[in-house]
Amino acid sequence: MHLADIIFIIIVLITMAGALITVLSGSIIYALMGLIATMFGIAGLYIYLSAPFIAMMQILIYVGAISILIAFAIMLAGPMFKRPKEWTRPVKFISGAIAAIASFVLFFTVIMRTEWIGFKTTATAMTTKDIGRALFDRFMLPFELISLLIVVSIIGAIMLALYSRKER
Repeated sequence: MHLADIIFIIIVLITMAGALITVLSGSIIYALMGLIATMFGIAGLYIYLSAPFIAMMQILIYVGAISILIAFAIMLAGPMFKRPKEWTRPVKFISGAIAAIASFVLFFTVIMRTEWIGFKTTATAMTTKDIGRALFDRFMLPFELISLLIVVSIIGAIMLALYSRKER
Protein backbone atom coordinates (compact mmCIF):
# COMPACT_ATOMS: atom_id res chain seq x y z
CA MET A 1 0.00 0.00 0.00
CA HIS A 2 1.16 3.47 -0.83
CA LEU A 3 0.84 6.52 1.38
CA ALA A 4 -1.99 7.84 -0.81
CA ASP A 5 -3.96 4.63 -0.22
CA ILE A 6 -3.49 4.92 3.54
CA ILE A 7 -4.62 8.56 3.51
CA PHE A 8 -7.66 7.60 1.44
CA ILE A 9 -8.60 4.86 3.89
CA ILE A 10 -8.22 7.26 6.84
CA ILE A 11 -10.45 9.84 5.12
CA VAL A 12 -13.07 7.20 4.33
CA LEU A 13 -12.96 5.92 7.92
CA ILE A 14 -13.50 9.47 9.24
CA THR A 15 -16.44 9.90 6.87
CA MET A 16 -17.97 6.55 7.80
CA ALA A 17 -17.45 7.11 11.54
CA GLY A 18 -19.16 10.48 11.29
CA ALA A 19 -22.04 8.96 9.37
CA LEU A 20 -22.42 6.20 11.97
CA ILE A 21 -22.41 8.73 14.78
CA THR A 22 -25.02 10.78 12.92
CA VAL A 23 -27.38 7.89 12.37
CA LEU A 24 -26.92 5.89 15.55
CA SER A 25 -26.45 8.51 18.26
CA GLY A 26 -29.16 9.04 20.84
CA SER A 27 -28.49 12.77 21.15
CA ILE A 28 -29.26 15.32 18.48
CA ILE A 29 -26.13 17.28 19.40
CA TYR A 30 -23.93 14.22 18.90
CA ALA A 31 -25.73 13.59 15.63
CA LEU A 32 -24.85 17.13 14.52
CA MET A 33 -21.21 16.57 15.48
CA GLY A 34 -21.22 13.35 13.47
CA LEU A 35 -22.71 15.21 10.51
CA ILE A 36 -19.95 17.81 10.72
CA ALA A 37 -17.31 15.04 10.80
CA THR A 38 -18.95 13.44 7.76
CA MET A 39 -18.92 16.74 5.87
CA PHE A 40 -15.24 17.24 6.70
CA GLY A 41 -14.55 13.70 5.48
CA ILE A 42 -16.32 14.43 2.21
CA ALA A 43 -14.22 17.59 1.83
CA GLY A 44 -11.15 15.43 2.41
CA LEU A 45 -12.30 13.14 -0.39
CA TYR A 46 -12.60 16.16 -2.68
CA ILE A 47 -9.06 17.20 -1.79
CA TYR A 48 -7.91 13.64 -2.46
CA LEU A 49 -9.57 13.88 -5.89
CA SER A 50 -7.59 17.08 -6.66
CA ALA A 51 -10.62 19.35 -6.42
CA PRO A 52 -9.60 21.89 -3.75
CA PHE A 53 -12.16 24.48 -4.84
CA ILE A 54 -15.04 22.05 -4.38
CA ALA A 55 -13.54 20.98 -1.04
CA MET A 56 -13.47 24.59 0.13
CA MET A 57 -17.07 25.09 -1.00
CA GLN A 58 -17.99 21.91 0.91
CA ILE A 59 -16.39 23.30 4.05
CA LEU A 60 -17.82 26.81 3.63
CA ILE A 61 -21.36 25.84 2.68
CA TYR A 62 -22.06 22.57 4.45
CA VAL A 63 -19.68 22.54 7.41
CA GLY A 64 -19.97 26.27 7.91
CA ALA A 65 -23.38 27.56 6.92
CA ILE A 66 -25.65 24.52 6.99
CA SER A 67 -24.22 23.07 10.21
CA ILE A 68 -24.50 26.42 11.95
CA LEU A 69 -28.10 26.74 10.78
CA ILE A 70 -28.89 23.28 12.09
CA ALA A 71 -27.23 24.17 15.41
CA PHE A 72 -29.31 27.36 15.66
CA ALA A 73 -32.46 25.42 14.81
CA ILE A 74 -31.66 22.95 17.58
CA MET A 75 -31.02 25.75 20.04
CA LEU A 76 -34.13 27.71 19.10
CA ALA A 77 -36.57 24.87 18.71
CA GLY A 78 -35.27 22.38 21.19
CA PRO A 79 -36.00 18.70 20.80
CA MET A 80 -39.49 18.33 19.36
CA PHE A 81 -39.64 14.60 19.87
CA LYS A 82 -37.97 11.93 21.90
CA ARG A 83 -36.16 9.13 20.13
CA PRO A 84 -37.88 5.80 20.70
CA LYS A 85 -36.16 3.76 23.39
CA GLU A 86 -35.71 0.74 21.14
CA TRP A 87 -32.93 2.57 19.25
CA THR A 88 -30.99 3.09 22.44
CA ARG A 89 -30.85 -0.62 23.22
CA PRO A 90 -27.47 -2.21 22.49
CA VAL A 91 -28.98 -4.86 20.19
CA LYS A 92 -30.34 -2.26 17.76
CA PHE A 93 -27.15 -0.21 17.94
CA ILE A 94 -24.92 -3.20 17.28
CA SER A 95 -27.10 -4.49 14.42
CA GLY A 96 -27.04 -1.03 12.81
CA ALA A 97 -23.27 -0.84 13.21
CA ILE A 98 -22.83 -4.33 11.71
CA ALA A 99 -25.00 -3.36 8.72
CA ALA A 100 -22.98 -0.17 8.19
CA ILE A 101 -19.66 -2.01 8.45
CA ALA A 102 -20.88 -4.70 6.04
CA SER A 103 -21.91 -1.98 3.56
CA PHE A 104 -18.52 -0.32 3.93
CA VAL A 105 -16.68 -3.61 3.34
CA LEU A 106 -18.81 -4.32 0.27
CA PHE A 107 -18.23 -0.84 -1.22
CA PHE A 108 -14.52 -0.95 -0.37
CA THR A 109 -14.15 -4.35 -2.03
CA VAL A 110 -15.93 -3.20 -5.17
CA ILE A 111 -13.86 -0.01 -5.34
CA MET A 112 -10.56 -1.81 -4.85
CA ARG A 113 -11.30 -4.56 -7.39
CA THR A 114 -12.53 -2.25 -10.13
CA GLU A 115 -10.06 -1.24 -12.81
CA TRP A 116 -10.35 2.51 -12.98
CA ILE A 117 -9.59 4.06 -16.33
CA GLY A 118 -7.67 7.24 -15.87
CA PHE A 119 -7.79 10.21 -18.16
CA LYS A 120 -5.08 12.65 -19.01
CA THR A 121 -5.57 16.23 -18.05
CA THR A 122 -3.54 19.23 -18.87
CA ALA A 123 -2.36 20.95 -15.76
CA THR A 124 -3.23 24.60 -16.23
CA ALA A 125 -3.31 27.19 -13.53
CA MET A 126 -6.79 28.54 -12.92
CA THR A 127 -7.09 32.04 -11.57
CA THR A 128 -9.81 33.45 -9.36
CA LYS A 129 -11.13 35.35 -12.37
CA ASP A 130 -11.47 32.07 -14.28
CA ILE A 131 -13.34 30.48 -11.37
CA GLY A 132 -15.68 33.49 -11.12
CA ARG A 133 -16.30 33.42 -14.86
CA ALA A 134 -17.04 29.67 -14.69
CA LEU A 135 -19.44 30.19 -11.78
CA PHE A 136 -21.49 32.73 -13.70
CA ASP A 137 -21.21 31.11 -17.13
CA ARG A 138 -21.07 27.33 -17.04
CA PHE A 139 -22.03 26.65 -13.43
CA MET A 140 -24.72 29.25 -12.89
CA LEU A 141 -27.48 26.73 -12.07
CA PRO A 142 -25.51 24.89 -9.33
CA PHE A 143 -24.42 28.24 -7.90
CA GLU A 144 -28.03 29.40 -7.69
CA LEU A 145 -29.16 26.05 -6.27
CA ILE A 146 -26.61 26.41 -3.46
CA SER A 147 -27.94 29.86 -2.61
CA LEU A 148 -31.50 28.49 -2.73
CA LEU A 149 -30.47 25.70 -0.35
CA ILE A 150 -29.11 28.25 2.11
CA VAL A 151 -32.30 30.35 1.91
CA VAL A 152 -34.49 27.28 2.46
CA SER A 153 -32.33 26.30 5.45
CA ILE A 154 -32.75 29.76 6.97
CA ILE A 155 -36.52 29.68 6.43
CA GLY A 156 -36.64 26.18 7.91
CA ALA A 157 -34.76 27.32 11.01
CA ILE A 158 -37.14 30.26 11.44
CA MET A 159 -40.19 28.02 10.99
CA LEU A 160 -38.87 25.53 13.53
CA ALA A 161 -38.30 28.34 16.00
CA LEU A 162 -41.81 29.75 15.47
CA TYR A 163 -43.44 26.31 15.68
CA SER A 164 -41.72 25.49 18.96
CA ARG A 165 -42.69 28.87 20.45
CA LYS A 166 -46.40 28.26 19.72
CA GLU A 167 -46.45 24.93 21.56
CA ARG A 168 -44.88 26.22 24.77
